[in-house]
Amino acid sequence: MADEDRMTLAPTEIYGRSDEEQQNGPKIWRRKTEEPPGNCLVYSLTIIVIVFAVCLILSLIFLRISKPEIEIVSISTRDLLFSGNSTNPYFNATLVSDISIRNSNFGAFEFEDTSLRIVYADHGVVGETTIGGRRVEAHKTVRVTGIEAEIGSFRLLNTRGLDSDLRSGFLELTSVAEVRGRIKVMGRRKWKIGVMSCTMRLNLNGRFIQNLLCD
Repeated sequence: MADEDRMTLAPTEIYGRSDEEQQNGPKIWRRKTEEPPGNCLVYSLTIIVIVFAVCLILSLIFLRISKPEIEIVSISTRDLLFSGNSTNPYFNATLVSDISIRNSNFGAFEFEDTSLRIVYADHGVVGETTIGGRRVEAHKTVRVTGIEAEIGSFRLLNTRGLDSDLRSGFLELTSVAEVRGRIKVMGRRKWKIGVMSCTMRLNLNGRFIQNLLCD
């Protein structure tokens, strides 16, 4: 009897929760968070600033137009004659130059015929010739070869000190030119002038050019 009266505390079967009970069970509500209107405005302004900065940088890179760079890369003499006679000093020669024209822009550079002058010290122009116009493509360097200029003291109005320079064996010369042309970048056309100024020393006895320096 004792065994019969004993109560079974643990259930003999375990029942799972039905789908209906799961659906009808307690629900947990979470409040939906929304971005404050101020944050959206900040994000929009940030994007606008970034786009503007990128456009500004690109315009500075692509639309910036710089002057072409011009310099003499080599020069030689031919048919040199001179005399340091104090009563009748003179010199005559032919200078043959090779010139480079560098275009660092994103558009082509087209220039017209331009004058190249040879100046003797502070006395004046002793020679002049022409550089033919041409086209230099974007980020290219064009070399113009065989530019001949006849120089002579007969062009000088004042020959004071010429005899002493001739007897020293050296003449200080400067080659100058201004190349004027148009550069077209993304539909924009702009005139630019490239200036060349190259100093040199004519060695009369050696019949060659030395100390060539272009600014």
